[in-house]
Amino acid sequence: MENNQVQKPCAVQKIETSQGFSVVYKERFLYSKYSPSKLIISTIKQLQLQSGTIVLCNSPLLGYGLQELLQKLPDDCLLVLCEADATLYAFTLKELSSFFTQPDNKLLFPSPDELSGLPVTLYNLNTTGKYRRVISIDFSAATQFNKSFYDKLYEGCTSSIMTWWKNRLTLTKFGRRYSRNLFENLHYLADSKPITSFFCSIEKPIIVFGAGQSTQTFLDHNKINADDFFILCADTALQPLVKNGVIPDGVFIEEAQSIISKAFIGMPQNIHIFAGLSSIPNITHNANAQNLSFFFTEYAQTAFLTKLKNKSFMPPSNLPFGSVGLTAVYYALKFRKNDSIPIYVTGLDFSYSAGITHTKGALSHILHLITGNRLLGLANYNAAFAYGTEKFIDKSGNQFITTPSLKSYAQTFNSIFSAEKNIFDAGESGMPLQIPHRLPDNQNHNRYKQTVNQAHPIEELKAFIFEYLSEEHKALLELKALLTGKTKLKGTKLLEEITKIAEPREYLYLHFADGWKFSTEQSFLNRIRTEIDFFLKII
Repeated sequence: MENNQVQKPCAVQKIETSQGFSVVYKERFLYSKYSPSKLIISTIKQLQLQSGTIVLCNSPLLGYGLQELLQKLPDDCLLVLCEADATLYAFTLKELSSFFTQPDNKLLFPSPDELSGLPVTLYNLNTTGKYRRVISIDFSAATQFNKSFYDKLYEGCTSSIMTWWKNRLTLTKFGRRYSRNLFENLHYLADSKPITSFFCSIEKPIIVFGAGQSTQTFLDHNKINADDFFILCADTALQPLVKNGVIPDGVFIEEAQSIISKAFIGMPQNIHIFAGLSSIPNITHNANAQNLSFFFTEYAQTAFLTKLKNKSFMPPSNLPFGSVGLTAVYYALKFRKNDSIPIYVTGLDFSYSAGITHTKGALSHILHLITGNRLLGLANYNAAFAYGTEKFIDKSGNQFITTPSLKSYAQTFNSIFSAEKNIFDAGESGMPLQIPHRLPDNQNHNRYKQTVNQAHPIEELKAFIFEYLSEEHKALLELKALLTGKTKLKGTKLLEEITKIAEPREYLYLHFADGWKFSTEQSFLNRIRTEIDFFLKII
């Protein structure tokens, strides 16, 4: 029977109706007054679930429909109960206490504080490529209290799973190269200047330049005194800056392919290079050791990278951001003395206008000018009308173009940096960033100071690196002997020993199309055997 008593506006009330219980919160019924469970159960019955699906169950409250959903849930699916309201979360936790004791439940129920990090959680859970898609279902009307949040949560979780698969494809294409570059760069790590010597050392404003169109606009309208700022840039922004008379203090490079070498042609030798350990070696190896610092981008979640990053000789690590511009901003935050030092970013547009993809003088712009002719114009219109592109009105009010990848970089920027103090958007065009817009002022700032630990035990570091590489070399020789029959081990014992050595060395198979997990199938082991000689030469 329906209860018509007046409710307290902030109390959660469980109300009995003629066909079950409803819930009243903030003077609103969150289920039907007459048949509370009918709508959601009908929705679940009509649902066609594919394997590898993550189901976001928004505001489940009394749990109507969850049992029906579990009964039709494939084994490789996951339920995530999502409740953004702390009061409703506590209510749901109490109401569904018996539901969580069922042994076969494949579900998560993060707290409201944990919910914003759900996309990262799902990314980390998908280590074997188990999940392929995300769907979102509203289980009650309580989602209307936080509709924007749930929409963004679904978008973030979908983007996270898509990013995992995108990264998986990237590793299939470039994983072998990343690992090769990593081992080659390790030979030069000890002689380089530790990137940590820059941490908490910069006392003047920092400008970070990307290669987007807003960099040229900034340079055209702002005559900055380089002595007043500590200037960092992405690799492809180096030439445009130098051609405009701005010599950066440092340039960041993560690119693993040789094409990026052209961005450094004719550049001043005294510019400090901040290089990812998996970046192309021929640039870093030709640099003066004191003008070179390494950082470590964890390009995959693997046992061998986890073990490696914990070695005493390794530089600081960071997650892969996808964009070297984001990496430059990440380390700029670490370089400044404290959070009172402002950081300005420009050229991180994550978009472009029709016909132009980068600032003038950037590598992409130069290569397009070189290949232009009467049939292929100088403007790059192909990029504006490629598959997957979308138009939007940028922060300058003009029509710009973006892509799913660029859009995801902007979302990553906002999620990581929007809460940081004194970081400003100095770009006049491109994707809106969730940081205040402000242009830097030319002021008589003090020269920056660095508290550098000059005690740099090069020989000790070299010894540690040599020890690690020697261990890897020995392990690969042992594995080669096992795979080529030069052992008395047979059957299960042989496979156990092969697995013991090969499985935690994912660089041997990370780039296989099926390389997200180790396999003892003969075809898989045959491919590993061909990789051993390749890495033996490098290590």
